[in-house]
Order: sequence, then structure tokens, then C-alpha cells
Amino acid sequence: MKVALCLFGQPRFLDNPYPFKSHKKHILDKYDVDCFSHLWWQDGTKKFDTNPWAFKSENCDVNFNDPVDIINKQYNPIRIIVEAPRAFRLSQETLNLTQSKFSNEELWSERILSNNSSHLYSIENSLKLIEAPNKYDFIVVSRYDNYIHNFPNLYKLDSSKFYLSDHHIRFPDLLYVFGPEYINSQYTFSNMDYLAEKYINDFWEPSAECYKYFNFFDNFALDKLVRIHLPIRVVRNNNGFGDLDQLSFKYLIKAKFKLFLNRF
Repeated sequence: MKVALCLFGQPRFLDNPYPFKSHKKHILDKYDVDCFSHLWWQDGTKKFDTNPWAFKSENCDVNFNDPVDIINKQYNPIRIIVEAPRAFRLSQETLNLTQSKFSNEELWSERILSNNSSHLYSIENSLKLIEAPNKYDFIVVSRYDNYIHNFPNLYKLDSSKFYLSDHHIRFPDLLYVFGPEYINSQYTFSNMDYLAEKYINDFWEPSAECYKYFNFFDNFALDKLVRIHLPIRVVRNNNGFGDLDQLSFKYLIKAKFKLFLNRF
């Protein structure tokens, strides 16, 4: 089973050992995996800029020196791109459409829209590192700060489908699994202006997740989507497993037991 694992975004909490261990346990050690990596990083970074709902504080601290070295040692990516963080601005037309549809600037400020664009840009560019997508049975898109409590057996999945989590009814985007024919579904950043112009009246919010949904909808039939149980959480510090709310009891107990052992 040949798998491409594409990692993207800010390299948050690389000093937390659990996200990498979970990727290793559930993906890297089980399949023939090539990793591809895009990350936002600039030497001297002390905090990552985040959206306000992600953290109680405005930013999250950086407690390690060289994420590129850490990622290379852990994931050994085939190809890696490192770019300095930068602000993105929607085209004036798309910004006008967004502001006319969504009046709550506290939730959809230009800063938040820039962060959403940064997120989509990083995903797209991690996928574009794959030179021969059809050599892979599956492509997995994940984040550096994802902790995977459990993961499906890829030998039992259908590569003609696009798999996403079932933890809510829209387009949950912590991790995707799909066959190579769906790679264009991840080229959302390049289509943002087009998607806003065509679908803004149907947007539930101008979020990265919403753009991803409409980019998929514009290119593929919705019956290709398969929602599966993917107990995955984003870690929020350097020693935990992320939000444990609404986590299945068996995963909750395992996580709390590991946290208990770490005290000794």
C-alpha cells in the first residue's frame, strides 16, 4: 500500500511528542509512506499567529528552535518547502462579497480571512509537491499538531472515495483520506475568487472549511464523500492530546491514563 502523507501549516507544538507518535503508529509504520511537507516558519519566531477561537491567548508560543530539523528527522519528507509567514489579502471583489454577506467583522476580520488563506495556501502547496500522484493508493492530508486516536485500515477503504470525519455534518477538515483522482479538491487557494463569486450566497461562513467544501462540490459529486469515524484532535500545548470533549470513552480513558503516567 503506497501512501502520500501531506503535512501543512504552522509547525505548532513540535515539542509535544504525541502527534508524531500517533502518525507513526497509525500511518508511517503500517504503509509504504512518502511524506511531503509545507510549513510556515521564520527563524526567530516566538509566537504563531492564530485565529481567536483556537486559543484563549492571541497567539501560541514557540518552544523549540528548528522545526525544519525536527520535521526532517521525524517524517523524513521526500520534498519540503519552508516559507516565511506572510499576510494574505482577498481580492477586493471577494472581500466586498464577503463583507456584504457576513457583517460580523469580529469573526471575519481581514486578519482572520488572511489566516484562512494561509491555511489553504499551505495545503495546496504541500499537495503540489507530489510529482506523480497516481503512484499512490491513497493521499492523507494532516497537520503537524494532529493527534490521531485511531485511524482506518486503508486496505479496507475504497480509493475511488473521499473520506472525511463524521464529527459534524459540514466538511470537517482535520484530516482527509482520498485516492489520487481527488488531488485537485485540495487546490482551493487558487480558486478562492472563483468560489466566492459563484457560491458566496450559499456559504455558511467564509471559513477555510467552507471554501474546501465548495471547491469539492464544484469538481466532484457529493456521493463520492464518505464520512467515517476519525477520532482526531488538535493539540493545544506541549504535553496533551487536545480537546477531549465528545471523545469516545475508550479513547478518553487511554488519553487520561497517559496524562496520569506523565506526572511520574
